[in-house]
Amino acid sequence: MNIDEKIKRELNEQSSEIDEILAEEKGIMDFVVGSYRSSLKIWFIIVNVGIAIMTGVFIWAGYEFFNAGNVSDQIFWGVCFLTAFIVQVAGKQWIWAEMSRSSLIREIKRVELTLNRHLDQLK
Repeated sequence: MNIDEKIKRELNEQSSEIDEILAEEKGIMDFVVGSYRSSLKIWFIIVNVGIAIMTGVFIWAGYEFFNAGNVSDQIFWGVCFLTAFIVQVAGKQWIWAEMSRSSLIREIKRVELTLNRHLDQLK
């Protein structure tokens, strides 16, 4: 058997394994819930509470902006609105980045285990 046939056979075997892995792929809610089970769960809780507070602040600041009597008050409430909005977006980006990081680590571990299993079979 030449190298091309070995490669084709190996790719066919791996494609069935990849199909099994994709079949067990989790949805977005599983990733979110999994984040609260990680070692950073207290940070996820703190950041989500901060996001909820900032949502309230930017809604309140937006309301005050449109009800302000003069330009200096509008500038103040506009800056408060933008600041709260930016803080909220930054918190959400951190959460998504951490979820992505944990998902990537999980995939790397899965590849590592697969490689170890294949190396053991070759021995």
